[in-house]
Amino acid sequence: MTAGSGTQRRWRTALLFWVTSIVSSCGASGAVSPSGTAIGVICVPSDCLSGAVYEGPLFVGSSDPLHLIITACRNEVCAKTTLTFDAAERHYVGHIVGPLTVAIALTTDSTPAHLLVHIVGRPELLSDGDRYELSVALPSGQLLSRQIPSATYGHTRHSDPNCTADCVSITL
Repeated sequence: MTAGSGTQRRWRTALLFWVTSIVSSCGASGAVSPSGTAIGVICVPSDCLSGAVYEGPLFVGSSDPLHLIITACRNEVCAKTTLTFDAAERHYVGHIVGPLTVAIALTTDSTPAHLLVHIVGRPELLSDGDRYELSVALPSGQLLSRQIPSATYGHTRHSDPNCTADCVSITL
C-alpha cells in the first residue's frame, strides 16, 4: 500500500460524508419526482455513491488546479465549477448543489493527479437511458471528456441496517 492510497481513501471518505449529508441518509421524507408527485421514501445506503462516478487519473501538467473548469451533465441539465484548495485535507475540492449535485476531489500528490467526480443521483430517480457528460477543461485548452449516451445502471446491495435500498450507479 502506498502513502497516496491512504490519502485517496481519506478524501474519498470525506467526499462520501459530504455527499450523504447533502442527499440525506435513510429517512421518512418523501422524494419528489420530476412530475411533482411523491414517489416514496428517500433512502440512500450510507456507503453508497448513487449516480455516476468518475475516478481516475488526470494529467494536469504544470496547470494550476484552481483554473480547471469542471462541467457535469445528466439529461442535459448541466453544472460547472472551479476548484478550491482544502488545506485541512490537502486536496482540491469542488461542490455544486442543485439542480444537479456534484462533488469533486482532486489530489495532486502524485503524477498523474487523481480525480474523483460524483454526479449525485437519488436511486429512485435514476433510470436506465439517462445521459451523462463530464468534461474537465485545462487552462492549456486540453479537455478530458467522458460521455455515456445511454446509462445502464448497476444495482448493488449494501450492508446498511437502516436502509434496504440498492445503491444505483454507473462508472464514467
